[in-house]
Amino acid sequence: MAKRRKYQPQTVRQSQVTIILGKNGTGKSTLVEKIIKGVGGRTIAVTMNGIPEIWEPYPIIDPARKDSWKFEKGIRQVVYMQHEKETFRHIYWHFRKGNLVLDDCRSYISSNIDHDKYLKRLLIDFRHLMLDVYFIAHSPTQLPKQVWTFYSNAFIGATDALLNTKEIDSYQRIIEAQRAVNREFREAQQRNDGSQYGIFRLVQP
Repeated sequence: MAKRRKYQPQTVRQSQVTIILGKNGTGKSTLVEKIIKGVGGRTIAVTMNGIPEIWEPYPIIDPARKDSWKFEKGIRQVVYMQHEKETFRHIYWHFRKGNLVLDDCRSYISSNIDHDKYLKRLLIDFRHLMLDVYFIAHSPTQLPKQVWTFYSNAFIGATDALLNTKEIDSYQRIIEAQRAVNREFREAQQRNDGSQYGIFRLVQP
């Protein structure tokens, strides 16, 4: 008689929304590139027009072409200006199991996600789509409030504006992190030794 095999549940990592904040020169995009290279798999980096330069080495794809989505690993860049709001529709219907980086997202994301149907769907369905989503912005005021309700990790760099809403459960810890990093950033700038680059604090809900 065959032995009954004991069921061993598999541990599956949940997809996450990660926020990265910091003004120019803090190393936001460099941090994200390092994270996604560590995670592996395939990545789409959305930029407004190919900037910042860190994404220049990676091929630009046309999200409207189905064959653009056949890559299995590595980083590809999507330029938002090519298709404007249709960009997120193409991503929603064609991209699964990967990392979605929205760099300098203030340039192409409305302050209210309800105004962009497919971006809203991406945010609501990111776990079902098996996507890790990274929002990169200069300050917390540049992100739609809805994003904060989904985040799992926030890397706080030096910013010029503090979070200005109490609607977020962890707002007090985010503000404390901002103040601490801003102080550390100023001190590093005064030393003028380049150590201000890459200063971040991780905050979780």
